[in-house]
Amino acid sequence: MGFATTEAVVGIDVGSTEIKALVADLSGVTLSVRRTATDWHRCAGGGSELPVDALLDRVLSALSGAVRVAEESARRLTVVGVAITGMAESGVLLDRNRDPLHPVIAWFDQRGVEELALLPDELVDSFSGHTGLPLSPLCSFAKLNWLAAQGISPHLTEKWLNVPELVAAALGGEAVTEPSLASRTGLLDQGTRGPWEPAFQQLGLPTSALPPLTTAGTPIGRVDHPGVPDAVRGAVITVAGHDHPVASVASGVWHGEHLFDSCGTSEAVLRVVSAPLRDDQRRRLTANGVAQGAHVLPDRWILLGGTRGGLLLDRVLALLGRQDQRARAELDEQALASHGSTGSVVISGAHARSEDVSVQLVGSDVTPLTTWSAALDHAMAETDAVIELMSAEAGPHEHVTAAGGWTRMRSFRAAKQRSLPAVEYARVDQPSAYGAALFAAQAARSAAGETGVSAVDIARQFSGNTLTTAGVQL
Repeated sequence: MGFATTEAVVGIDVGSTEIKALVADLSGVTLSVRRTATDWHRCAGGGSELPVDALLDRVLSALSGAVRVAEESARRLTVVGVAITGMAESGVLLDRNRDPLHPVIAWFDQRGVEELALLPDELVDSFSGHTGLPLSPLCSFAKLNWLAAQGISPHLTEKWLNVPELVAAALGGEAVTEPSLASRTGLLDQGTRGPWEPAFQQLGLPTSALPPLTTAGTPIGRVDHPGVPDAVRGAVITVAGHDHPVASVASGVWHGEHLFDSCGTSEAVLRVVSAPLRDDQRRRLTANGVAQGAHVLPDRWILLGGTRGGLLLDRVLALLGRQDQRARAELDEQALASHGSTGSVVISGAHARSEDVSVQLVGSDVTPLTTWSAALDHAMAETDAVIELMSAEAGPHEHVTAAGGWTRMRSFRAAKQRSLPAVEYARVDQPSAYGAALFAAQAARSAAGETGVSAVDIARQFSGNTLTTAGVQL
């Protein structure tokens, strides 16, 4: 007696800390999740980088492990679609043979800061208005400018691929760039959606180094890498895009003017807008650390800011000796019962551009409880400041959805509710990898001849998924 074949999709999230692979069946039920550490190599000067082969080995390890576990429960498994999401800003220049010209440099690596100081004033003045990004070492342009100064010849370069695009191409896909990822490079003009020529002129690269813009969920090939499990061979490949908007889609944030608050170690605030901003608006926002770029969904744009509120909370728990699960849970319950009394604790810092956080214990009523409550209130205030910056340029948001590890603490939720009374909470695990799986299903159905099917349509249909949509009728 044979077993029925289970068709499935795989979402791969190539993150800064971990690489995750999630297998879901076509009803949306997660069959397995496997992860491996990204494990950057430390290099001279304190930088972080990773050889392309090492990155791909980690991806294949997570993918193979997830498929192996899924096969244990599904018996006969066939993967019909694979989508890759992950970090932006990091990527690789490829030569005409698709060989990498350098290792992947981590987006948080500070290489390029000295070269930025030498840029022409005209380029510096116009950069943010056109690209929607602050001119900082974080964007791809800064790393490319550093590489140019190291002598990498532009004549050898064929393409620039961001990390999720690089993984997709290595698995068997075409070399493309997805708009939300291209928006984080400093190479794309947000007004024209074409290459921003002054950046390419500065780098000595042809504008053709930026591959064709290809919307998330578009089929770009089939898996043919020799290192993948048999169940994955022949699956349709797509690029899902930048992890933050992909996670927001998995969390039910589809509507224009919807706000997504991703409450992790680095708190990301993503605002969906239904029309692009003007150059002068982009300049004002980027001056305060807020970027504008393309969404992973068509005809949508995002504003993306952040804080270090999650890092603040983690360090305060360490300061208080409350990092283990039992002590953390005890403090959580006490904070709920105290209704957020902060005592004489003063906290500063934790915004995205701050290097330090100061915690001052200035009164006799200071306790672990009042210190934790003050940290919560300060984290919320920093997030509120980012939201106000966005609203000043794009108008008020209409709905709020929060997700992420900190939302598991009830005291955090209570503080968030005081800050954003209408907040709803997403109930999907591993939202970036799960969101990628949605786009994998979209690509597989598109390759099979179905037209007009979006990742949002599939999210609605996935019966194993419990999304919060804040009451929005879409």
